[in-house]
Amino acid sequence: MVKGQPSSAADKFEINFLCDQDDRIAFHFNPRFKESDIVCNSFLSNHWGQEQRCTNFLFETNEPFQIEIDSDEDNFYVYIDDTKIMQFKHRVHDLKTITKVQVLNDINISSVEITKKQFC
Repeated sequence: MVKGQPSSAADKFEINFLCDQDDRIAFHFNPRFKESDIVCNSFLSNHWGQEQRCTNFLFETNEPFQIEIDSDEDNFYVYIDDTKIMQFKHRVHDLKTITKVQVLNDINISSVEITKKQFC
């Protein structure tokens, strides 16, 4: 879970789920304020995959938000302020290789909480 607030001049920010020991991004979440759009993708084998876009843009500059990204065996699920906005099919099949979370660009972070799940 990421709690934060976009800066007043926010253009975009991103949350990346990174895999260990290589440059893979299992999940790239990228709200773009000028486009009022959210772009999701993955970066595998040195290439970006096909973008998945979500037009359910619930962000405002200078307004606090809470993003929760949940997962099951097949998909990531994204919630903004407790509202589900999208799901993204896993492109990395071994979720245990995801070891880092990266938050970048035009965002003031108030907290980050990471909870690890075990799948049966």
